[in-house]
Amino acid sequence: MSLEYNHFCGETRDLIDKDAFGDRAGLWRSRDASSTVWLDMDSTRSIFELKSAFIRTQVRIFAESLELPEDWRNYAPQTEEDDLSDKVIEDVLHKVDSAAKQHNRVVYSSQAIHHVAQQITSLYWSAVSQDARSQAAFARGIEKTTDLSRQMNITKMPVDLENLEANEREHASYRQLRERLTALDTKRQQRQRRLDQLQHLQQLLEPFQDPQKDIQPNLITKDGELVQELERMRMLVARVGGRIAQQKRSSGLPENAGYSLPGFDRRLEELMDMS
Repeated sequence: MSLEYNHFCGETRDLIDKDAFGDRAGLWRSRDASSTVWLDMDSTRSIFELKSAFIRTQVRIFAESLELPEDWRNYAPQTEEDDLSDKVIEDVLHKVDSAAKQHNRVVYSSQAIHHVAQQITSLYWSAVSQDARSQAAFARGIEKTTDLSRQMNITKMPVDLENLEANEREHASYRQLRERLTALDTKRQQRQRRLDQLQHLQQLLEPFQDPQKDIQPNLITKDGELVQELERMRMLVARVGGRIAQQKRSSGLPENAGYSLPGFDRRLEELMDMS
């Protein structure tokens, strides 16, 4: 029996036979003598991947073109003018297909499928009871759908196989794989912490992304804005100092005597009241 697997990605449809798809866990199996087949879940795929593949399969079904059965006229209402010609039906089906494909592209986009699959995965792990994910659950073996990228699942794995029928070679292989998985999870956590640190540093450096606008104006350079502002301040101080010295000479006060501008106290009080 020739079997084909319809893999849909975006608007591309690829037909892959059993040999091309691979023999990874005996994926294709006949359920009975009929042509009905079912796909065994791949143990290497996570819940997120399985749900994403399922949703994409349903989207592929929605994206298929509409085809009327050959005897559709037997079920269609009779009209006096017989205006339901083949050309009219083809035009209607073409318009419906175009509208459906446009709807699928907008509603069932890759981002939407990714978001829904993430929600399903979160709900799945939330719905699984604590007892089902406890150490006793792993004693019966690791489920195919167990996400071994989660530290919680790795820590609950038994140190050694509890299967009495397993031989010494299988026990050693399990221990080796468990140690390797634990080491990989440790490296993943280290890199995750490193990633968090780098992302934090990136946030701190965001104000300096445009140095020409944010940094350069604050540097003391020959033609910089800060030097120009200091030059204006120096000229203002010189003018104020000259004005004070002139007022002292006109008032007959010595050069080292204290002096306040007219109205200075009043303006200072007004300024303090405003603050």
